[in-house]
Amino acid sequence: MTLTDAEVERWKRDLDSGDKWREAEAAEVLSQSFSSDDTGITLTACDYLWRDVDRIGDFIEFTWTTPRNLAPQATLTLKADHHLVPLFRTCEQTMVGVLFETEGISEAYYVKKHREKLDEKGVWTHVIELVGIFDILNYLVIWPSWYLPIQSQPFSHAVYAAPICTAIEAAAAEQALRIQSGMWEFVNNALSLNPDVRAWFGTVLQGLKRDGKPSTILKTPLYVVRTGLLRDGSPPYVKTVRMTTVGQMITEITPAYGVDVRVYLWRPGMPQPDRWGNLEVPTYVMTVKDRSQIEGPTKTILDSAIRGVVDLQGSILGETLAPLLNPDGKYSPEGLYIAPALGVNFVMPYAMIVTPDNVITEDGDVVRDRSPLLSCEIAHVTPLGWQHIIGGKSPKWLNDLINAFFAYVIDVAMIVIGFTGVPSNLLDGFLNDSFLAFQLIEHYSRRNSVGPYHPAIEVFTATNSAPYNIEALFQFIQALWNSRGYTTAIATIRGQNGPYKLGRDIFPGALMILVYASRTKLYTDYIELVSGKVNRNTRELTVQMGDGKPLEHPSAQLRRNISEAMAAINVISLAPNSG
Repeated sequence: MTLTDAEVERWKRDLDSGDKWREAEAAEVLSQSFSSDDTGITLTACDYLWRDVDRIGDFIEFTWTTPRNLAPQATLTLKADHHLVPLFRTCEQTMVGVLFETEGISEAYYVKKHREKLDEKGVWTHVIELVGIFDILNYLVIWPSWYLPIQSQPFSHAVYAAPICTAIEAAAAEQALRIQSGMWEFVNNALSLNPDVRAWFGTVLQGLKRDGKPSTILKTPLYVVRTGLLRDGSPPYVKTVRMTTVGQMITEITPAYGVDVRVYLWRPGMPQPDRWGNLEVPTYVMTVKDRSQIEGPTKTILDSAIRGVVDLQGSILGETLAPLLNPDGKYSPEGLYIAPALGVNFVMPYAMIVTPDNVITEDGDVVRDRSPLLSCEIAHVTPLGWQHIIGGKSPKWLNDLINAFFAYVIDVAMIVIGFTGVPSNLLDGFLNDSFLAFQLIEHYSRRNSVGPYHPAIEVFTATNSAPYNIEALFQFIQALWNSRGYTTAIATIRGQNGPYKLGRDIFPGALMILVYASRTKLYTDYIELVSGKVNRNTRELTVQMGDGKPLEHPSAQLRRNISEAMAAINVISLAPNSG
């Protein structure tokens, strides 16, 4: 049973009408729509300029996965006599594109590898390994000084200090502009002794080969949609980068933040990505959005600063100031801090999935609720350690003081006994790392909660620095957070039909709420993966919420920003590289 969007909206209104019979009928209709597996797909083969070649029909199987902030992957299996096999074989010389469309989502892939397999029955099959065009970000290297030739890079690292959405957009836009404009292309190739003179003017020659318009050359193949620095209220972020790719940067920094990075194929006839785009030819469009559902009071860059302050107080003070900042006790997911008194609120996600429970009918029968859930695993992890020790090294000044003291003792002893030839540094290192090398904190509330018989008592975390400083404070916060008791969940639901439609209500990177334990507990996490499979017997589209990993504490983000800010100061001031 498949419902149109209008029908879904009507039944959802009936579900909230307050009339018992209308609510029951709506619940029955919507629940039946969950079981529908009628997922039609369209596959189109394209040439290297994303011009349609032909529809891909009569395939054996097509499977795909779309993870959060990673390149989508897909596998297409064809019969030996498929008429598009010669086209796919040309992937060795050129790019072969594949457009995939289904309900709610559309993805553009290119052929990464074409395998020809002969099985034991003597039957040939062709397995096409596809990668999404997000992969272009994995081949955009971030130069320390993108506006200078490769032979002249005075700054050791590129520095990005801005709200995180703006930082990611800037990294991609700068490198795309460097390549697509042909900036310093002549100098880079000539000074690198490239014997192919055509490469010295490669961008100009490629532009003339197409339409020759500067606007097209500058925006092809990648166009980055900018949030706008003054309108970006995402969390503040500082990062120094040296010759890593934009994709690697995104993979490194986004797991701890609710940031969703997407790259889609724009084609003539589609709406422009923004008012400045004015795209005319097929273009890869990159968007960066904050999906954390945390909203500030001004909807400007000031919200980024306010969120930074709220995260700082929450990281250090925990819930100490909650009576002042959140007097009504409004809900927010674990690891996200809000301050409604300051206008920083958590907006509940639209998508909410309830785990099915056993229900006793009027006839006394025990039945299970209908649910879009295909599978669900909820893990509860016990606290590990109520007493934590960090350190391993004494402060340098203390080690130096001890060494100086023993040197003084040796010198005095040599003078008193009139003996020479014994070096004063003979005892250097003696009793080093013996005093103030460790620091201990007992979490009394956790100790009281777990009781006297919990085996996980004491945990030591080795560090490369001395304790008893501000860095030790952050290390303790991180150690206590990592050892806390926590809940994780992985839930898989049908994504093609029902009250939540993929591409309209839910999508990779969006938050979703899981209600479980007879509707007494909530768990909030991001949609990590969209996957599907189509063959002669199966048509399915599934959505996975959560990755089974605990959330990162905001103190780790703050500590990372402080370290990166200090490194950025060294870069900007051209401080000597001690490494």
